[in-house]
Amino acid sequence: MAQDHFAQGNHTKALEVLEDVYSRRRKDVVPGMIPFLQGSILYHLAKRAENSDMKFAFFLGCLDSALYYKRAAKHAREGLCHNFMKVSISRLRGYVERLYGEEGKAALDEVLDSTRTNKKWRFWMCRTCPQKFFYVKKFRNHLEQEHGAKFKPATRNLTPEMVNEAWAGMIFDGGWEPVDAVAAAEMIKTRLEFVKEFVYENGWSKNWPLAEDAKRSKLLKEIQFLLVSLWERKVLPFSTLEWMLQFPILSQFEVTVSLTTECGLVGMPQRICFWNCHELKRILDLLKRFKFERDDGTVLVCRAVERLCGRTGVKEKIEFDDQFSSMLLDRRLLRDNIAPFDDEGTIDACKYDYYAKTQPQGDDIVTWLLDHPLIAGSSEFPRSVRAHNLDIWVAILRAIHYTCRDWGTKYVRKLDNLCYFKILTDAKDLCTSEDERRRTAPEGEGDVLYAALLGDMCEKLKTDNGERPDGIRFVFAVRDILEGAPHPTFDFDDLEASLDLIHGLKDLSDDKVLKSIDSLRFVVTNKVLLADSKILLIEKSRISLLNELTRLSAFDYRSYIRNLLKRFMRDELNEIVKMDALAKVAAAEADLLSSEKQEKEKKSGSKNKKRGVIKDELNEIVKMDALAKVAAAEADLLSSEKQEKEKKSGSKSKKRGVIKKTSTSTSTDIEQNVKPESSPPLNPVEEDCVEPEDTLNIAANTDNQKETAKDLQNMPGEDLLSKHMESPHVAAATRCNLALDMTLKALCKIKVLKEYLVCDQHQFADNQEGQVPYALRDYFTAFASKTIKEGMHSYVLGNVLASLEEAHSMSRDAAELLVSILEFWPCWRTPDVESCVTHIFTLEECERMSCSKCRKNPNYPEQSSYGVVVAADSIRDLKCAFGKMKLEDILKLIRMEYKMLCDVKTEGCGKANFVHHIISRSPPIFTIVLKWEKNETEKEIHETTKALDWEIDISRLYEGLEPNTTYRLVSMVGCGEEEEYICLSFKKNRWVSYRHEALAKKAVGGWKNVVRFCEKMKVRPEILFYEAVPKLNQ
Repeated sequence: MAQDHFAQGNHTKALEVLEDVYSRRRKDVVPGMIPFLQGSILYHLAKRAENSDMKFAFFLGCLDSALYYKRAAKHAREGLCHNFMKVSISRLRGYVERLYGEEGKAALDEVLDSTRTNKKWRFWMCRTCPQKFFYVKKFRNHLEQEHGAKFKPATRNLTPEMVNEAWAGMIFDGGWEPVDAVAAAEMIKTRLEFVKEFVYENGWSKNWPLAEDAKRSKLLKEIQFLLVSLWERKVLPFSTLEWMLQFPILSQFEVTVSLTTECGLVGMPQRICFWNCHELKRILDLLKRFKFERDDGTVLVCRAVERLCGRTGVKEKIEFDDQFSSMLLDRRLLRDNIAPFDDEGTIDACKYDYYAKTQPQGDDIVTWLLDHPLIAGSSEFPRSVRAHNLDIWVAILRAIHYTCRDWGTKYVRKLDNLCYFKILTDAKDLCTSEDERRRTAPEGEGDVLYAALLGDMCEKLKTDNGERPDGIRFVFAVRDILEGAPHPTFDFDDLEASLDLIHGLKDLSDDKVLKSIDSLRFVVTNKVLLADSKILLIEKSRISLLNELTRLSAFDYRSYIRNLLKRFMRDELNEIVKMDALAKVAAAEADLLSSEKQEKEKKSGSKNKKRGVIKDELNEIVKMDALAKVAAAEADLLSSEKQEKEKKSGSKSKKRGVIKKTSTSTSTDIEQNVKPESSPPLNPVEEDCVEPEDTLNIAANTDNQKETAKDLQNMPGEDLLSKHMESPHVAAATRCNLALDMTLKALCKIKVLKEYLVCDQHQFADNQEGQVPYALRDYFTAFASKTIKEGMHSYVLGNVLASLEEAHSMSRDAAELLVSILEFWPCWRTPDVESCVTHIFTLEECERMSCSKCRKNPNYPEQSSYGVVVAADSIRDLKCAFGKMKLEDILKLIRMEYKMLCDVKTEGCGKANFVHHIISRSPPIFTIVLKWEKNETEKEIHETTKALDWEIDISRLYEGLEPNTTYRLVSMVGCGEEEEYICLSFKKNRWVSYRHEALAKKAVGGWKNVVRFCEKMKVRPEILFYEAVPKLNQ
């Protein structure tokens, strides 16, 4: 009615009708269209008012009405969203029955019954039984007890155990310095009471005299490194440590076992430091035979499971009301802040309004509805839950069975060796008893040889076939002793032939018999220790496979019905939109009929004309309001996109750690409001060192690219080029651009960086301050657009060099130049995009230290760096010492020398402890910088380059990463004779070298050829760029 009065030009009557509505209802329950219509009338009056005061009053009233309308619309939108997020179970059940029939209804009822009873979405299902378990420990016990997922040894006390953390701490913290055995023996014999007062911290005492013995020191360091590596891989058996600590010490200096016991050396790892080189080599030889990894495909299985499980992860929580009549979708979908994966899957029955304090913002709910993640067909509703990943589940279970059989085989072999060792011990005891008899026997009574004595015992025991070790095994072991066999034999089958051979050797000397027994005891002991290590290795694989089988067995009903819910809600939303459209059409038709009727009733032409004008104005207001809503929606979308980019960009400042900044100047020193000089025109040509096959081809359709290409194409020719070759920029390039040129070339040969430069060149910032960002931007823009050749290359390189020199004092060192380039990267200050340096090069590292004395665990702030710096001679020396040690293990050993003091300022004890380096994200590029003395010989350069590996695993360097986080060397910068820098890059399965001349490149070949090339040309590698190898699940 008010709208009709307004259309007829009667503003007063229209406002009366609207005020009557206000008087009959509270303001908070007035329909949203009422204030909108009142605001439209006041807006119309304000436009027609001639008096400025009246105009202002009308506009002010219009503003209040508009704000109220917005609030009403907001509350209406919130109510609509809240109701939409509540999924009626009865409607969903009817929808499923129409869609899938009885099969779908039964599957949905199974889901609802399980969630109502157990209050959990997530459970573990055995595919063999099948049974459901809602606690993972019960499920694992079920697999091990009922389905043979664990080997059950006959004698549990013979099962090898891992070295515990207490002993591991002793191994980590020890000084591992050789003890002067002569001086220590003298102290024990002459100053025993003083020695008893020695204090041991974690199994080590600083009071024992040390020896200056480089050989023993080196052997001890190697033993420590192997023990630490074996323990970290969980394959160091406690039996090995026990065997090492049973070695007698100082016996050659007439120091008895009882005296060493009184000195507190029993069970202390420092006993190892008393041994001589022969004993240390014996230990080291055994430890080197231990395997660190088992090549049984477990890693591949883990990758496959990771890829499968990644598809079914669930972030959204789904609750129920207290009557279990509605599902309540995660309210975080309305707030645009979904958290990480929800692995718990617990359900809360809400007795209150779940969305009471939730205001819709963002468009996550729309994205969620339209997203349809790819999941395995076996887990799609309404397929059977048991069919979910059934094929690979059965395959992994059979792999566990095979591992258990291998476990059992190694265990049986260990028992055989233990029985054999028991026989050897009995044989030696028999010989020892003969020695006692000889000492007490009367004169003239003949001695019995050990061989004859053992032969007589074989005759007595040859019919003994009882418990192990039985008589038959004793016969076979005696045969090995008398024959001097190097290894024990378990497969003799001719008993009489063995007895004949034993009797034929009854005249063998006693010394040979004892020597053979001791040799076999040593061999068998090593076999038992190796068997323990292999069993632990197999157990590690079994546990890994069982963990992956447990992950596969987990099932989340939310992932099962998620796509069903999205489809149902989309259909519901489409129905709402359809009904709303029909209602609007009906209302428009009614308005049209009403207006036609009113036109017929009107007689005055002028009045009709006036009414038409007012209607046109009202329609214009409605149209403008609709356009405003569209514009607001677009603004919200752009704002959300901008916020998302800001989230990715990261705002926290970076503190450079291992590879540090070389300049002491701050950003304010270079951020001057001076724009770079205009570039002289030059026709664009292609540079030979930029290979088209290595660069992504995309359309240069952005403003920055067009503008840069236009600037490059508008250069008039060689005259101006020769003129500018005399500029200070090029003069600077000729002075100090060797290292800079090769460093930039090495960067541009990195695949992930090249892809970034080509794809994201339109995001290079135009508002950079200072000449350095402009020069770098021009260089990388020219590289990305393939408009760079020799002349142009020299020009842009000169610009970069001159701008860097102007910013701060420069050095010829390539590593310092690299830091300068990364610090002044053009996208470093772009607020909308995550910095290329942050994403590609930056390493976020946490250092953790657990004090072995006071047990404090201080938290140190996270630090950022561009990579690691290491002395070249350290790598060379360790490689020569350890032989086949990999580069990552060499770097780790070097880092073991770095210790951190337990801070006394925070109530610490001041003890130095090992540091654990932790990162949570592996960057696409891992950089290693080598520091040289610059006076190395060809042989030293060859040995250092040979120690570098083409492929490294940085999970050996840092904790927090998945195993086998592999990186491959893609480019490097080296310095040759007369300070000539060379770039080497890996291209098309071969290495290529680049010199400062733009067209000078030469094929080198494989990695061995690179080593020979560096030796011949005396090239010292200084910067190594390693690129991450994509995993299968990526």
